[in-house]
Amino acid sequence: MKKLQVIRNLLYKIIEDIDAGNSNISDDQYDSIIEQINFLSNSNTKYSKYQACKFLNISRATFDNKVREGLIPPGRKQQGFKELFWLKKDLEEYNRLNKK
Repeated sequence: MKKLQVIRNLLYKIIEDIDAGNSNISDDQYDSIIEQINFLSNSNTKYSKYQACKFLNISRATFDNKVREGLIPPGRKQQGFKELFWLKKDLEEYNRLNKK
């Protein structure tokens, strides 16, 4: 929880600087901040198997084995589509559990 407090404080400082007109952040830095916040905050992003493998940095065969073993949840179905998908938050959970 301490790390979340650090993130909150940093974001709050940026907001205060923007509101006061004291921001020294360049347009490129703003773009980078926006990109990172969007990436981190959208945990319901749907990943295809290919994207999930790339995100986890594992092969398709390893991915299939991890799903079979129950380490990665099975893919979800979406009406009107044949391909299964995995949510980013589920893949992040697998990563979190396997970094211990």
